[in-house]
Amino acid sequence: MKPTKTWAERRKETDSDQNVVASVEFVIRTELHGSVETDFVHSILGRITAEPEGRGKEDAGHIGASLVQFGEALNHGISAERLGDGISGDISEYWEHLFDVETGYPEEIQNEFEVVDLNLLIVDYVAIDPEFRGLRIAESAIHRTIDIFGTGCGLVACKPWPLQFTPSVADDQQALKRLALPNVSKGEAIRKLRSYWSRLGFWPLGDTGIYGLSLSQRGCAASSQDRGKGLQ
Repeated sequence: MKPTKTWAERRKETDSDQNVVASVEFVIRTELHGSVETDFVHSILGRITAEPEGRGKEDAGHIGASLVQFGEALNHGISAERLGDGISGDISEYWEHLFDVETGYPEEIQNEFEVVDLNLLIVDYVAIDPEFRGLRIAESAIHRTIDIFGTGCGLVACKPWPLQFTPSVADDQQALKRLALPNVSKGEAIRKLRSYWSRLGFWPLGDTGIYGLSLSQRGCAASSQDRGKGLQ
């Protein structure tokens, strides 16, 4: 029987490859007969695959996102209060900090991020298998998600939080083993993750723990002096 290679051995082979073709396949979940409010909140799951040179397509990770169509809801005559009442779970935190029932995005966010549209794209998480880390696949998957689902959005938001410290993963030994995440303290893991998202152009919104990327400013250079402190 041919021995099964460890992920470390496979990673060494991947590192030696000159070409790794990666792709992401998206599935969007929405209710067919749900409440009016949930018609404008859509769950997005992306399956990331990679095909190292000389090997077939392999699972490389996942990306999760949520599209909240604030603008479309208001255009359909749903009041901001009613829409807010229909939002629950993790998205409710974004609603609380990023949306004003009278002005849409609060004035300070509009001014700082030059927000044009009301819709919001939330990147919930990105998880890349150990073998395929360091190849910028996660970064590419994030940008591709924004390219496809960011149309009509004024802001892309995320809350950098290490997967190993989320309840669903922290209590799952198989998931922890599969992800092989760094053995560092929670504070250090959060600091590194926030630094990673900052390099992608996301900036902190005060002390909310939420980071935002303006689509109207996407691709524009912003100095750390201008944005390093985030909104106060």
